[in-house]
Amino acid sequence: MPHAPLVIVNPVAGGGRTVRALGWLRERLAQRPESRLEVTNRGGDAEALAADAARTGHDRVIAIGGDGTVQEVVNGLLAGGGQAELGIVPLGSGNDLARSLGLPPDPASAWRVAIGSATRHLDVARARNGSGAERWFASAGGIGFDAQVAAAMTDRRGWRAGRPGYLLTTISELRRYGNRPITLDIDGTSTSHVVLLVAIANGSYYGGGMRIAPDARTDDGMLDVCVVGDISRLTAVRQLPNLYRGTHVRHPRVTTLTGRTVEVDGEPETRVHLDGEPFGRLPLRVSLVPGALHVAAPPAADEPQATVG
Repeated sequence: MPHAPLVIVNPVAGGGRTVRALGWLRERLAQRPESRLEVTNRGGDAEALAADAARTGHDRVIAIGGDGTVQEVVNGLLAGGGQAELGIVPLGSGNDLARSLGLPPDPASAWRVAIGSATRHLDVARARNGSGAERWFASAGGIGFDAQVAAAMTDRRGWRAGRPGYLLTTISELRRYGNRPITLDIDGTSTSHVVLLVAIANGSYYGGGMRIAPDARTDDGMLDVCVVGDISRLTAVRQLPNLYRGTHVRHPRVTTLTGRTVEVDGEPETRVHLDGEPFGRLPLRVSLVPGALHVAAPPAADEPQATVG
């Protein structure tokens, strides 16, 4: 169990659910004078707070929000040397990393895990885009159509930021999107494709519950790459339900691969996303760092439980 947690709350995540949680959070932290609660005001605040956590005496940073909040905290923790651990209370719209980790969706139950002693190794990937910007992500990134949807979802609020809004935006963007030729290099092996999208996954889920890489694990030292090839708009719509079940991988134009380093090149206007957040355009290079962080989570079925020292 952490001795001095830093709790970071994103008040706009989840359509206001995080704000409604502030009362019970303050009650739970009242008996922990060494803890600290911070509410962010703007993008980048969570990253800066997490980067400074270890220096200010905090051994765990608990992100209360969605995948965007978690991504900021992950980047801050690694900028600070990765000394503090990660905890998550998933109150955002997507919560895909929390799903991949098997965290409970109920806030009170998730809090008990986030503040508890059980931790696991968490692989984290480092991405660099066409403009040279670099960023860490722990769930999934990608190029092509899903990145186009992520860009269209920017600044959506309320129900439009949740699964219904994501599905409507997906269908709307399909009408104007064209499949793209790309070159894909995985651990030095290069292939050419025409694709709807390429997803590079550390965890199973993305897009608010889609099982884009059903066999992916956050602690296996590998990235799972899902290549959705040159399929039609109608086929893409028909496959949407299968994305939530993870059965899209059976389609003959869907290919799944694994590797440590993934590079994608192609038309320079092709968009990139990380954890559902726009991340510029191609080319994209992603490399995995196994066990870069520890995260408060139930132990994996075949991995020994790690604990806070």
